[in-house]
Amino acid sequence: MMKKRLISLLAVATLAGCASNDDVTLACTFPDAAETAAPEWVCDEAVAGYALTGVGYAKQNPAGIGFMKEVAANDGRVKMAQAFRTRIAATFRSSVVASGIDGDDTTNTLIETASRNLTEQTLSGARILKSRTSPTGALYVLVGMSDADYERTMKAALKASKNQDSELWQRFKEDEAAKLLEAMLQTTSQL
Repeated sequence: MMKKRLISLLAVATLAGCASNDDVTLACTFPDAAETAAPEWVCDEAVAGYALTGVGYAKQNPAGIGFMKEVAANDGRVKMAQAFRTRIAATFRSSVVASGIDGDDTTNTLIETASRNLTEQTLSGARILKSRTSPTGALYVLVGMSDADYERTMKAALKASKNQDSELWQRFKEDEAAKLLEAMLQTTSQL
């Protein structure tokens, strides 16, 4: 009788233990292979030491891994550009408010033009940091720009923007343009 209870108890414990293993969820999985764990960067986790990153994707392709890497890198750069342009426009608008300049149409045009030009110039320093092939054969790449490269490129791009968009900058009174440029340069480390 005691043996039957012990066997029954062990059977229940074994079944309960098996049931709890079914509920295991992975922190990060490949989007195209949800049952397989992926590196955290595939799920857009921040990467220490990099100011700006983007994850790119390319389906398996008969053209080969080189082609897939290029497609995935371009996809990652597009995602970086979208995030960066939104971030920089918001920062510029904050700089305009902080510097006390009125947010008229000329100011908004300058912000949009400078944001576009800065995005194009800044992202040219992005490079592939990591890559991983999923179980389905798709390629994921992490594209990014280091904190130091980002800071250096941003400052150079802001100064170049003043030269490139000089007509817009000249529409401001000189002291207002100088205040805005200085406020933008001060906020580059916050991007």
